[in-house]
Amino acid sequence: MSRPLRTAFLSSCVRGGGAGWSLFYLLKNIDRSRFEPVPLLPDAGVFTDRYADLGIEVTVVPDMPERLRGNNATGFEVASNALKLASAARWVERFLRDQHIDLLYCNNMMVKPVGALAAEQAAVPCVLHARNLHEKRTHVMGYGTLARLPAVKRVIANSIATAVPYQRAAPNKVRVVYNGVDLDEYTNGDFAKGVFREELGLSPEKTVVGFTGWLQPRKGVDTLIKAASLLTEGRPHVVVVFVGTAPPDADGKYVAQCERLVEELGLANRVIFAGFRRDVRPAVSDFDVLCLPSRQEPFGRSIVEAMALGKPVVASAVGGIPEVITDGVDGLLVPPDDPDALAEALSTVVDDAEFRVAIGKQALQTIRKRFDVAVLTRQIESVLTEAASFT
Repeated sequence: MSRPLRTAFLSSCVRGGGAGWSLFYLLKNIDRSRFEPVPLLPDAGVFTDRYADLGIEVTVVPDMPERLRGNNATGFEVASNALKLASAARWVERFLRDQHIDLLYCNNMMVKPVGALAAEQAAVPCVLHARNLHEKRTHVMGYGTLARLPAVKRVIANSIATAVPYQRAAPNKVRVVYNGVDLDEYTNGDFAKGVFREELGLSPEKTVVGFTGWLQPRKGVDTLIKAASLLTEGRPHVVVVFVGTAPPDADGKYVAQCERLVEELGLANRVIFAGFRRDVRPAVSDFDVLCLPSRQEPFGRSIVEAMALGKPVVASAVGGIPEVITDGVDGLLVPPDDPDALAEALSTVVDDAEFRVAIGKQALQTIRKRFDVAVLTRQIESVLTEAASFT
């Protein structure tokens, strides 16, 4: 029997978020008889104990930042980031050679230039995992150029929507594999139910509309707050709970704006910011409905996590979300940036307990049929094997 493919998994997502969790579940379920995983990270972050429990040793990449400042970056920050990424690329190139790596996998947007250029120099086949929607022309052109590099053998996209610019640049390299949910952890998981409500002082009689994720503009947090002012009118039992925090690279202004909006709308007793939770399952299990009012969304991991717990979901019909939810069957879809439509859809779920249960049951069936991470990991393994065969 041939030895396992020594595969480096390069990622900067170590504080949670969809890409970070997706990589963790990939490595948890990957076939160790076929692949020897070597994670390359800025540090293990919130996954330290989890990777240790899997018996996977994390290698720290010196100088690799976790995130880059975007539109608000100063000239100094841009130059500093460029130097750090160049240094990280040189380090990864040496590591690929010295450690006899067979294949390099790049998990998220920021590490793609680092990994693709390092793989090109080291003559190691590379796989890019696309998890973002590229709308800026510079991003479309830049990542399209990376996809065309000879070392890049395959591009995995987490939705058809995410795949679009890569299909244009390198159509023969692109494969769509959705993000999956660990059904053992979600449907049979050992986590406390009712504790989250108790912590927030919410009785079982309250109807909780919940949100999990980064508190940032593209997630539409302000849209849900505006919808809450309509939804809670005449419904004293309804509360809206946000589980999450601002991304590490954010300046906090958007969260402050949302908090002010809650005060201005007189919702201080109806909207709760519950902060970051390393494990969202206890929170989501205590929700009655999950809402993801995104303006832009490549896939929506929080959606499939809620569905795996049998929760109905109301979400925006943007990006990859309509690939997950069939409107009116296993969830409800609404236009983005429309508080009225969002409040109306949420009221349909909030006011009808039987409908909530029916939609939740169908949502769980959808996850079992289409988003089981064990099955989807086998698909990713096939793509990795394809890529490695080009050596």
